[in-house]
Formats: sequence, C-alpha cells, structure tokens
Amino acid sequence: MNDSYPGYEAKPTDLVVYPLEDKKIVWLPDVNKYILAEAVIAEVISAIVNEEPDHLILSLCGNQLKIDEDQALVLIDDVRKTLRDLRGSAAKAEPRDLHILSDFIDFQKTIKKYYRINNIIFFVEYETLRAVEINHPKFSHFEIEAVGTIHHHFKLLHHQNAFCLIADGENIGCWQEKDDHFLGGKFSMQILQRLYKKDESEWLGVFHAAGISNGKKGILFLGDSGNGKSTLSALLMANGFDVLSDDFLPVEKRKRHICRFPAAISVKKKAFSILSAWFPELDHSSEYSNPEANKVFRFLQLSNTDLHSVPCVALVFVKYEPGSGMEFTALSKELAFQKLIPDSWISPLADNVNDFLQWFDSLPCWQLGYSDNDAMLEKVKELFNDGC
Repeated sequence: MNDSYPGYEAKPTDLVVYPLEDKKIVWLPDVNKYILAEAVIAEVISAIVNEEPDHLILSLCGNQLKIDEDQALVLIDDVRKTLRDLRGSAAKAEPRDLHILSDFIDFQKTIKKYYRINNIIFFVEYETLRAVEINHPKFSHFEIEAVGTIHHHFKLLHHQNAFCLIADGENIGCWQEKDDHFLGGKFSMQILQRLYKKDESEWLGVFHAAGISNGKKGILFLGDSGNGKSTLSALLMANGFDVLSDDFLPVEKRKRHICRFPAAISVKKKAFSILSAWFPELDHSSEYSNPEANKVFRFLQLSNTDLHSVPCVALVFVKYEPGSGMEFTALSKELAFQKLIPDSWISPLADNVNDFLQWFDSLPCWQLGYSDNDAMLEKVKELFNDGC
C-alpha cells in the first residue's frame, strides 16, 4: 500500500539503504517499495534514483562487478526497467478520485451502527449490505443501541463499483470492489488511530499477523490467510495467553511495541469443531461468508480488549500442515523479510522506515509448521520462557 501524509512529499534524497545479512534493502521513497538486492546492485539502484551521471554508474558496474561496458549497460537498463515497473504498479494501486463518491445516494437508507470500544463511541453509516459485511462482523461485539453522544463518525459509501471511506469528515480513500481488502485495512487503521490517539506518522507499520503476549512480552505469528494464525490465536487464548490481534497487528514508533487491536478473532469453518470445546459460544455465533474466497467465518471475542502494548521478542512464520506434527526451525532474515513485506503496511516516512528496519533486524525469525496442537502450545510456552 502506498500511503502518504498531508504536506509530505517523498524525495529521492529520502532513499534508505539498509544492510541485511549479505544483501541490502533499498527503500524507494516515492512509491514506498522495498527491493532486497546484492550490495552492488543496491549501489546501482541508489545511483540511478539519485540521478548520478551515466559514466559514474558505468564505472561503478565495471569496478564492482568486473564486467565490460556492454554488459554494464544491459544491467543498468534492467535496473531502470524494474524501477519503472514498481512505479507503474504503485500508480495503478492508487485510490480512485474522491469526487465521484462525494456523498450517499440516499442518506435515509444507510445502515447505521454504533460501537462502544473502550468507552469511545463510533457511529458508522454503511451504504450497502456488502459494505457492512466487510467491516461490521469483527466489531459486532462492540455494537450498542443508538446514543446521542458520539466521538467519531464514519461513512462507508458503496456505488459506481467502488467503496469510499470518510472518517470524521475527511476523505480517506476510494477502492474498486475487487480491492475491498484495502478498504478493510483502512477502516481498521482509522479505528486504531482514534483508540490510541496517534496519527499514521506515529506507527511503524501494521502487519497481517497474530500478536500473542504473556503480559510482559509478545511474539508475532505471521502467515498467509488460511495458514492457521486465527486458530492458533484462539488455542493460545484458551490456554491463558493474551491475544493482541489475530490478523491486524500494529507496531508503534516511540517504543517499537506491538499493540492490541481489539477486533474479534476470525474463525474459519474447518476450525469450529476444534475450538468449540474451549469456546462453546462459537456453536451459537452468527455465521458470515466471503463468496469470493469461498470461506465461512464465525467471530470470537478477545478475552481482553483493553489497550495494551509489549515489546516484541520474535517473529514466527506459522503454517498448519496436516500430518506434520510439529516442526520448528530458524528462518533467515532474507527469507523472513520477503515473507513479511507483501501483506504489510509500512509507514512511508524515511525516519520510520529506518526504525522499522532496525526493529526487524533485531528480532529472531522462526518457521513453525504444525498439526499437533499440544506440541505447538508447548513450543510457544518454551519460546516465552526462554526469552526467544
């Protein structure tokens, strides 16, 4: 996601280059994109972005790679093409113009919901049932009857094959229907900012991850949708751990702590029978479906919704694999970074990017494959007890 802040314009001089193991990470400020490359390629990228003269770039290639001028020209052209492609893909992902969805078609027919989250009242108006389906279920346990005093007012518009989010009178963005996951992320981000009273510049990033805490420290469990993060979160909650979030996990800038986001845990249909022994309320919970993803969900309320933050001590990439038992291995920083970035929102400010990269580099990274829930629980307890 390529987001910016009012009054902030990324400049080539904001380019960040960070060493990671035997490679370097290059952050491109104008598109908020990351490239993991060999050290010399990172130097070439930096030289091109900073518009250094061609003869100096050619000299760099020749001296560092020991290649002739023709080979260097091919390499430089390839790097320039990669940069153009990244900028092109970022431009296509930009939100639609807001003027096309400036207000509700029929204000009287909006679906009105009120949520009380830690004594903060959110009034949300949804234009369509589809808009409700995207955001309401994970906050439904906070729903209250209509009240006269509200703290924040959101509008979620849906017409002309697009969604638009307006928060407290500010146009946040518009997205095509096929990109409704961006809408869900932005909606949650607006809730997050208001709960913690922090604007976007005060967050390093938000990760598609489960955050688990023992009260003093936390671990991030990451993985693609369907890899078992939510089931793992619910099992750990049933065994005394504190779930900060099951798939939207923010990291704040000042202390670099992971923070609670109190949306409900999304439990997939195949996990209902496994978890109902611990959470019998799942048997009677409302059921929601996502036809595009061919998935059915029920939502499980967190045992604790108070705002809370803890230092992160490890990143664990998790995958439920039938018949695997329990396998736990170290993961290289290079591979972990490649897995982490695609589904993450990282702040597009150069100082925050530096802080994020330092935070990531300081953490051990692991791979956890499991089918044995008891063995998985013992391994997580061991991780916390050993201090990772």
